[in-house]
This record gives sequence, C-alpha cells and structure tokens, in this order.
Amino acid sequence: MISKMKFINLVGPRSEFERIVSDYIIDSSIEFENPLNALRSAEGFSMDTTANPYEDTLKHFIEVLQYANVEFKDVKHHNENLSREEMEQFLEHFNTQLHTLKEKSESLKFEIQHEKEIIDTLTPVLDTNVHLEELAKLSYLKYRFGKLPRSSYQKLGTYLKNLPAYFYALTSDKEFVWGIYFVSEQHSEKVDRIFSTLYFEALLLDGDERGTPAQVIESLKQSMEKKQAELTALQVRLQATLNSQKNDLLRAYANIKYQYDLYSIHRHATVSRNSFCLTGWIDADEVPELSAKIEQDSSCSLIVDEPEAVHHITPPTKLKNWRIFKPFEEFVRMYGVPNYNEMDPTPFLAIVYTLLFGIMFGDVGHGLCLAAIGVVLTLLKKGGFLGKLLIPLGLSSTVFGLLYGSVFGFEGEHALIHPLWFTPFEGSEAMMNTLLYSVILGVVIILLCMIFNIVNGVRQKNWQKVWFSQNGVAGMVFYALVLFCALSILNGSDHPLSLAVILIVVSLILIFLQEPLGKLVAKQKNWIPKDKGGFFLESFFETFEIVLSFVTNTVSFLRVGAFALNHAGMMSVVVMFIYQLNFGGSIAIALFGNLLVIGLEGLIVGIQVLRLGFYEMFSRFYDGGGREFKPTNQ
Repeated sequence: MISKMKFINLVGPRSEFERIVSDYIIDSSIEFENPLNALRSAEGFSMDTTANPYEDTLKHFIEVLQYANVEFKDVKHHNENLSREEMEQFLEHFNTQLHTLKEKSESLKFEIQHEKEIIDTLTPVLDTNVHLEELAKLSYLKYRFGKLPRSSYQKLGTYLKNLPAYFYALTSDKEFVWGIYFVSEQHSEKVDRIFSTLYFEALLLDGDERGTPAQVIESLKQSMEKKQAELTALQVRLQATLNSQKNDLLRAYANIKYQYDLYSIHRHATVSRNSFCLTGWIDADEVPELSAKIEQDSSCSLIVDEPEAVHHITPPTKLKNWRIFKPFEEFVRMYGVPNYNEMDPTPFLAIVYTLLFGIMFGDVGHGLCLAAIGVVLTLLKKGGFLGKLLIPLGLSSTVFGLLYGSVFGFEGEHALIHPLWFTPFEGSEAMMNTLLYSVILGVVIILLCMIFNIVNGVRQKNWQKVWFSQNGVAGMVFYALVLFCALSILNGSDHPLSLAVILIVVSLILIFLQEPLGKLVAKQKNWIPKDKGGFFLESFFETFEIVLSFVTNTVSFLRVGAFALNHAGMMSVVVMFIYQLNFGGSIAIALFGNLLVIGLEGLIVGIQVLRLGFYEMFSRFYDGGGREFKPTNQ
C-alpha cells in the first residue's frame, strides 16, 4: 500500500534556525521541496546554494569506518559542538594509529606468504646437496632455478645445441623435472626465451638463502613461526586499539553527520532578513508527534496541508507493505514507482507471482530446496531481495508439489506421495485440464486488473479510464460477454444471445469513441475531433488492436500450464535414467538432473512469471510514473 503524505511548512526566526532544526527536524523523515516553488509569493526570500563544507570530512570518516570494519549505519545524530578542524584532527590521529598497525600486519602477512612460497619452491629438491649461497657468488654466469615438463626436458638437448648453456637436473617426478640452468651473461636473454618456449617455470628465490635446500627450509620455518607470533600480537594490539577508541570514533562520526545534515537542511530553506521557511513531504503517521513538539515552541509554527492543497507539486510515493511482500517491491520499482494517487500493485503482484510460480514449478523437493537456499541467503545477508524472494516461491512450489504428488520428479507411476489434486503429466485428459485451468486463471487475473484500473481511474478522476477504456467498464463488459457467448456456443446452449451481442457491439462502440466521450464527460469544449476522418481511421486500428490484445493476453496464460507440463516432462526423463542406470550412475544423474532443473528451469519460470506480470497485468491498470519518497535523513 501507499502511505498517506502531508505537506508541511515550517516557519521560524532565522536566528534560531539551528536550534529549531536540531530539536524537531533533523531526525524526522522529511523530503524537502524547494520553498521558492511551494510558496505562493517568494518575494524577499533567497536560498543558499553553496557546497556543503562538511562533505569531504564525512566521506573521510566513512572511509576510515569502513577500513576499520566498524558498523555505523544505525548511528544517530549527536551534537557536541566540535569544530570541523577538531574532528579532522581526531580522525587523522586515529587513522594514523590504525594505518600503522594494519600496514605492519599486512607487511608481516606478505613476508610469511613469501617465505611459504620459497619453502614450496625448495620442497621438491629437499634432498639436494647444492649450497644455494654458492650460486649467488657467480660473477660471469647467470642461473635460473625452476622446473619444466618431462616432455620439454627430453627436447632440451636439441634446443641448447651450440649454445653456451647447461641444464643440471636435480630431481624429477612423473610430470616435471626440477633443476638449474647456467648461461653466460651475453647469451642469457636468448636462452631465457628458449626455456620459456619449453614451458620452464622459474621459481622464486631471494638470493640470500644459505645452505642446502633442507637447511634453508628449516631456517624459513623458524622465521615464519617468529613472524606469525609477531603478527598475532599486532592483531591483538589492533583490536585493542579499535575497542578502546570505537565509541569515540562513532561519537565523532555522529557529530560530523549532524553537522552535515544540518547544513544540508539549511540549503533546503529559504531565508529572508529575519525568518526562514522549510517545506516538504512527511508521512501522515509522523505528523501528530511532530506537531505536538512544535506546538510547545512559540518561536516557530508548523502548517500542515493535504496534497490536494498543493496541486502544483506531485507528492512522492512511500511504499509500506507487509514484510512478506517487501521483496516484490523491487519488481515494482523495475517497472516504475506508483503515482501517489495510484494503487500500489505490490501485494497483488506478490500473490499472483507466488501462485503462478508454484503452478509452473510444482515439486515438493525442488520447492524445499529453493526455500532452504532463500533462508540461508537471508541469514547470511547475501543475495539481496532475491534471497528473501526464494522463500515464498519455494513454499509455493512445495504446496503445488503436494497437490501434484511430485517429489524430485517422482510422480505418477513412480510417485512417492499421493497427489492431493491431480498429476498434470498423467495422461492427455490431465494435460488438457492443466492448460484449461491456466486459461481460466488468466481470465480471472485479467478481470481483476480491469477492476484495479477502474479503481485507479476513480482515484485520479479520469472518467475516460473508468467508463470507456478497454480496461474500464466498457472493456470489462465486452470481454466478459465475449467469453460468455463463446462458452455458450461451445456448450451448445439454447439460450438466446442477442442481448449479449447487442451489449458487445455497444461496448465496442464506446471503446471506439473513448477519447471524445472522455472529453465530453470531463466537460471539455473541444470534445469533437477536428479531423474526423483521421480520428475514425486511427480509432478503427486501435480498436482492432484492442480486440486482438484480449485474445493474445488470454492465450498467453497457456504458458502457465505449458511450463507445469514442461517441468514434469523434464523430470520424467531424469527419473527414467535413474531407473535404467546402476546405483552410482543413478545417484550422479539424480544430482545433476535435479540441480539443472532447479537452476535453469527455476530461472526461466521466474522470468516468464515476471513477463506475465509486466505485460499481461501491469499494462492493463498500472502507470508507474511516480517518484519514490526519499527523506533527507536516509
């Protein structure tokens, strides 16, 4: 649903602006409007358009808090009258301490990792008696220590023929040969390129190693132990620093946030020589508390107006739905935020989306898997709204899985449970019923959308939309009577349909003439089209398209039943392979098949239901041209 909004005007003495805003406004959820647009007369008023001087300091605080992994989103405003310079000095001092400790920690981590890499490098040649420090003393030769594939080692003699280079193999395994090659300085570049083409991997050494590989590895292990102890001590010190100064840091952040928001509100105010004025939108539920506070202050006054009183400014839209419907608000925002005087389609979309998803993806096992994934993602705070969305969708799939008697694709003759309703894929009659039920459901949804369109038209006082549009009363009468006539003919009814046909023709004429009739009802003088020929030609094609859209929109809901059959069909193939393969193969195909269906078909079904929501439902009653309520304190 959409929260009711109020338009407020707060007027007070300019000298007390900071006190009044601090006491009543800064913690209130208000979306400010430009008073110069809202006031009937803005003469003598002006606005401050300078940049917020606290913006850079606030950004610096946020960067430091994020760097220190300190949660700050729920911190409330706090004013200690600290200057910007004092807050920056405190932040710089804290940041220096933090950065120094973190820098030392990162340096130690890098050194430990580097020593571990050298150990990994030398481990294959652990038993070699080569003293590494002797290699570093070579003056006229260069050496490379590393490994190359066995296949490359076998070709090495051919490549190094007639070149002043020598490869000394140290050890080997099934895949690689470890060793050292020596080359003169003047030929080193050419030989390096040759070894590179042979996939030689040079291994990292610092050149400071002393002794055999075994001695170097033992020395490095001792060094790593010391550095790890030093790192642990640093981390304890870092955490102690954070714990001791965290509260001071958050208090300083609350203070700079207060100063920043105060100046931001100041920029929304118009000021004259002695007074200021703030205007904006607030949730109607918050008005009584705000009014009660300001009534006790004789220095300022609050004027509260209904949105209709400021008709030249469009009210923002604040969505307020039950928690179970919240994830579906994101889909509504994708299409467009509802206008203030329009129905919020979120509850309707949530119910229909969940219902259709369950019908198209009905399986107890798959539904429970989706719900479990949604619960895990929600608890871990991962996946955003999609994680929360999976919970109701998974439960809906589980319910329809019980109705279909389907558990991980086992249904019909292989059923693990008895269906509470029927199995869609069990025989041609069940398949036809599945498609028929989906069309009937589509008809009900389309009629509901027309009712919503009529309600929106009444709210907006758009009588053309209410009475004469294809989604208004005329369109509903046409659609309902056409369905009635079609069913009567299919059932061989003897009842005369002449009255129904007459009403169908009349409703079609009303739809054809909806634009001039709408202007006539709205008492507009120029309701008769000037270009009558052009009007009739355009209206004819529009009416023809409208009639076609009724057919295509209704038939479009066949995909609901089709995907239910498709899901059962895909899983029947998986079940068939499970029964034909041995135990190991059955387990593998069961896991792969179910994961594929849950991931791939679940995604496709979700997209198809969203398509039905946008094109077959929203297009009939929802404009989505509003703007979302964004208070300053968010």
